[in-house]
Amino acid sequence: MTRSVPVELAGFTELFRDLEEYVVSLDRVLSRIGAGEDPRVLLGYVVEFGLPARLARARGFVGDALESVIGAEALEAIADQVEGYRG
Repeated sequence: MTRSVPVELAGFTELFRDLEEYVVSLDRVLSRIGAGEDPRVLLGYVVEFGLPARLARARGFVGDALESVIGAEALEAIADQVEGYRG
């Protein structure tokens, strides 16, 4: 059975715009690093463009939409499956 997740068009459009920026920008940044530029250029992009806050906002948007369909416990179970950075 296929279930649908209702989303606000404006929020979904903003999410797509952000994801498009991340894909294009990360490709450019990683190409620069591959060409020999200092890898700190990646940190510069992350900080200058506020990626942590923007990604958290995107996660909240998607999480809220999913929670309305599958419930808080199921969403938490999905979140518990994530492997985070262990530097």
